[in-house]
Amino acid sequence: MKSLLSLIICITCVYPLRAQHEEREEGFRLLRAKRYEDALVAFEKYLDVLDHADDLVAFNAAVCATRVGDHATAEKYFTRSIASGYNLFSSHIGKANALKEQRKFDEMVVTLEEGMKAGTRADSLSRVKVETMYAAHFLARGRDFLREKEIAKAAECYQTLTRMEDKRWKVDGYLSLGTLYTVSGDAILEKAAGDLVKKSTREAARKRAGAEFKKARAYLDRAARLSPDSSRVREALARLKEITNKSYAR
Repeated sequence: MKSLLSLIICITCVYPLRAQHEEREEGFRLLRAKRYEDALVAFEKYLDVLDHADDLVAFNAAVCATRVGDHATAEKYFTRSIASGYNLFSSHIGKANALKEQRKFDEMVVTLEEGMKAGTRADSLSRVKVETMYAAHFLARGRDFLREKEIAKAAECYQTLTRMEDKRWKVDGYLSLGTLYTVSGDAILEKAAGDLVKKSTREAARKRAGAEFKKARAYLDRAARLSPDSSRVREALARLKEITNKSYAR
């Protein structure tokens, strides 16, 4: 009787395990066939039974969710992968993209900052991707603020780049700051130009513009020290010199 009971228990356990395994394999078959929505359904059924304990499946569920535009689900499974320490750089990139698509920009920045600290430098290509996404965000936000004439907010974005480890992003940060203050100083002078403007107003504008040009020069000099062969930096310095000389003729 005991043997029969043990056999029944064994059979009862084996069939669910076999079904789970088949669900898992079906998910990967559908993924290879690029049937991402169906693969996601299969993976989620499997993960629900296992309480999300399979890191490989959770990561691929996130990939499928990304493919079908279900960014909230992608965020959930990439978060799980990160918590498990699985494929850290790619998981951080995936989660950051999911957050970006949901316009959760502050959370995206935090995720990328965590990604830059994750693991070792062994996976250098993935690390570069994380850093590139982080830098691109602040460059784009800086340009947005500049168009809106929010000089202080644009400068804050560019300052973030100067604090990164990679030299090229530092150069971009200093170059962007130098360009920002060059444009800002020139705008001050343009606003105060004209025959009807009082001399005292023009002199005050020159003084304020001069302060902006001084900041621009300091940042561009830092960029030049880090990247002395950069044609972009040389062009920015030449442009600053041209505008500065023009300011004395106004």
